[in-house]
Amino acid sequence: MIRLKEIDPLKLPRQLLEFAPIACMNCGFDGHISRRFFKVLSDVNSQEEYSKLGSVVKKKLGYDSFTEHYCDIGFLISVCRCPKCGSEEIFEDF
Repeated sequence: MIRLKEIDPLKLPRQLLEFAPIACMNCGFDGHISRRFFKVLSDVNSQEEYSKLGSVVKKKLGYDSFTEHYCDIGFLISVCRCPKCGSEEIFEDF
């Protein structure tokens, strides 16, 4: 079973936060795009487990996609959506 725990961004390493949402690739919105971080509390070592992670993100969080991050806290994912059009097609960069 895949479990997630939301993480306060203030508790994350600064360098992780520097890679951030820049603009919506659907409508071009380039204002603030908030994102949420989650620690993956379960091992994800196979394609089957990765697919289950995607299902949990969809069912419990309502997102079709996520970005993966690795840091001293462990394996994290982040999700974001354009506040203007609702698209998850967000360009992220430093």
